[in-house]
Amino acid sequence: MAEITEIFILKMKDDPKVDAIREAARKDFVTLDGVTSWETLVTTDQSRQTLYADIFTFPDHETAKRVTPEFAKRPSTQAFLGQIEEMVVGQFFEAHQPKTSE
Repeated sequence: MAEITEIFILKMKDDPKVDAIREAARKDFVTLDGVTSWETLVTTDQSRQTLYADIFTFPDHETAKRVTPEFAKRPSTQAFLGQIEEMVVGQFFEAHQPKTSE
């Protein structure tokens, strides 16, 4: 089965503690069996609103579907969810396999 990447594009509240809250949530969530990683990227264009891409990886789709609901149940991740101003998108992704015509 293909590795699953879950990507959330977020606008965050303006709280100076958001990085510490995200890091506490990350340390907790990646301890769950089935969470391979959690990476955060941030936009660089300072003339536009800052967006964050929180990227989670799981070994397969079944594991992702099983583990993802735990995110909203854990105190540290609930605290992180409270820092989100707007979720632009959140969805599961896998590597694109081009279709070949024969």
